[in-house]
Amino acid sequence: MLEMPVMSSFRTLLLDLQNGDGGWGAARGRPSNTETTSLALMALRSDGGPDAAAAVGRALPWLRARQRPDGAWALSAQVPGPSWTTPLAVLALGRFESDRARALQGARWLLEHKGRGYPWLSRLFFRLFPEREVVELDPDLKGWPWMPDTFSWVEPTAYALMALKTLRAELPRDAAHTSIHEGERMILDRMCPGGGWNYGNSRVLDEDLWPYPDTTALALIALKGRPEGAESRASLAALGRMLEHNDSALATSLAILCFHRYGRDVAPLRARLIKSFGGLAALGDTRAAALSVLALHEVGPAFAFAPS
Repeated sequence: MLEMPVMSSFRTLLLDLQNGDGGWGAARGRPSNTETTSLALMALRSDGGPDAAAAVGRALPWLRARQRPDGAWALSAQVPGPSWTTPLAVLALGRFESDRARALQGARWLLEHKGRGYPWLSRLFFRLFPEREVVELDPDLKGWPWMPDTFSWVEPTAYALMALKTLRAELPRDAAHTSIHEGERMILDRMCPGGGWNYGNSRVLDEDLWPYPDTTALALIALKGRPEGAESRASLAALGRMLEHNDSALATSLAILCFHRYGRDVAPLRARLIKSFGGLAALGDTRAAALSVLALHEVGPAFAFAPS
């Protein structure tokens, strides 16, 4: 692990961002939500210090209370419907033996709630007139959406794959295998030319879309466990190029977590992340702070699941 003063600064920032109700909001003073609370829980659970343990003890009741009767999690009290944050809560609570059953309930919800494809009439139209299609993708491949009964997107699909891969040994085998396999195919289908991922599609109106480092890192983490093919190698190289022009704490921390999973050297990126601390502290960005704490752990425990 890195020297204590370095980790202490990032940890202290994350602890300072915790709300009085036990959760974390998107930034200092913002209402608590499931995304940032789940990420903060994962970061502090990996830390293990007494202050971190106390913060985790206050956060767990908040996250438990937000689980819906159907097993899913809402983003926040202001947006109470089931949402894409469910896999993040699953990943966070799945690390605690006392909450394993809650995590499995959320994972089973994911198996039953995927994104919506094109209506059959639209699929027929675009098969008959492919030149009229606005986006280029396989409409039969379904991942996971931001909100139920909507179109699949890369980031929520990536998080869902991480959650299902983490708990797949305790899930219905055939359903988990089918869902994971289709989710991986959907992500690969959306890969941008040259590698990497945009948020939803790779081409729109005959124009190539550009990839983003955060989405690319998450997609690559989610795909880990598959044989490392040309798609992964091209996207890892693309991620490296993107980081030449984006040195944000968010992009850097996710890239560290990604490259660590693929056995790449992350020491230069960790040094860059440490230099970004002042800007991160000024912004009070909880998501980036939590991911930074995770990224600075040498063992890289975040989003770690066994190969297929």
